Amino acid sequence: MSPEFAHALNALDPAVLGARIKATRVAAGLTQPALAGQDASVAYLSRIESGQRRPGPSLLEALAGRLGVTVDFLVLGDAWEDSRRLELKLDHAELSLVGGDAAQALAQAREVLDEEGLAVLCGGTVRARYVEAAALDALGDPAATAAYTALLESDPDSTTALRAATALSRIWRERGQLHRAVSTARAALDALPPQERGTDEAIRLSLTLAAALYTVGQVEEAAAICDDAIAVAEELDSPLARASAYWNASVMRAESGAVDDALRLASTAMHLMESTERIRDIARLRNQLAWTMVRVHPPRLAEAREAAERAVAELEWSAASPADRARNATLLAVVTYLEGDLEEAARQAGAVLDAAVELPFIEVGALIVQGRVHWALGRHEEARDAYRRAIAVMTGLGADREAATYWFDLATLADEAGLHDEARDAYRRAAASTGLHARLADLGRVSQVAVDAGVVQARGGKAPERSSTCTSRE
Repeated sequence: MSPEFAHALNALDPAVLGARIKATRVAAGLTQPALAGQDASVAYLSRIESGQRRPGPSLLEALAGRLGVTVDFLVLGDAWEDSRRLELKLDHAELSLVGGDAAQALAQAREVLDEEGLAVLCGGTVRARYVEAAALDALGDPAATAAYTALLESDPDSTTALRAATALSRIWRERGQLHRAVSTARAALDALPPQERGTDEAIRLSLTLAAALYTVGQVEEAAAICDDAIAVAEELDSPLARASAYWNASVMRAESGAVDDALRLASTAMHLMESTERIRDIARLRNQLAWTMVRVHPPRLAEAREAAERAVAELEWSAASPADRARNATLLAVVTYLEGDLEEAARQAGAVLDAAVELPFIEVGALIVQGRVHWALGRHEEARDAYRRAIAVMTGLGADREAATYWFDLATLADEAGLHDEARDAYRRAAASTGLHARLADLGRVSQVAVDAGVVQARGGKAPERSSTCTSRE
């Protein structure tokens, strides 16, 4: 029973409820013994109808079944039809969200939240608040964090709490606030009853926690959580849970340099995810698969482009966030760069920068791509400006694994560009973590053939064959 419905039942005058039960029984032509059945004595039913006793939820449900009405009708009376109207509005808002029309979903959810009768709809307030938060998230509105936080503080049902915590943890991670990402996910999991830890949503949240822990350098704990999640997902035989588990394992394999293993796991996850109807997750996983294709040797650029372009359409059809779209656009810029079309890669990276508001790591990644393109085209001062901008963004972030990896990338590129003081400082910052390898910086070490191909193409000539490697991030 939802908190809203429990409140409505407890707040209802027992005399009103009893009179409604009696009137419905008489209208149905039932005697008290027939209505009571095996669930209550006739004497107890008589006291309920006279308002001396309040039936519990299970008894009320049994009485409603024999009367041929809903529990909502017995509790809400004339407000029952109004609750159905509001439920239909919420259904439409949820469909708009799933269909990718976040603006419409937001307007519909807020319209429902403004309804005075929302309190009588079981679970209605929680549903409306979740749609509102998810729509704000999809629109890239910073108010999404406050909306998700308020929803979690309202003590919603466990499924909504898990979904909200997963989204909020992801937002904090995308904004570079990794310790908040960890604490959000951990708090929601700690509050979860043991019997509810084996659900799809619980597994997804635990994997979100693992990803954040891995990023801040707590590798062993992250790996242990992943192993547990994979084991539970296999027992559940849930395509969604299994896909999420293999997806996360793929990211970690890619981060550790085991790119072939990462590609195999991502392909398995993709196969499982495509059997679900979660279009946004399919698109995000397709993006991860494409990143991995770019990182194998030699890079599988044609397949990576096909996957990224399919993800573009899927992200448009779903409730994808600006971060999802910007990450995929960055991938397309990387692929375009490696294909040798440097001017187009620069344009694509610039478009990412226009969209990457409050997404510091994506902004840094786009600046690195932009800097590499400028350097390859001989626009050295523009390349240095891009690296300086990236360094300025990184300076405002914390010292964790992901930040350290980007510092290493920037140190390599800044040194190449003659920014030796900045490079030394970046190397010192990168030294905060060990065992890191360059990712987007590898764009600077793509074989000279690839760079020459881009310069020739930019000048209208024929590009020679390429044989290059590149690493990047999910």
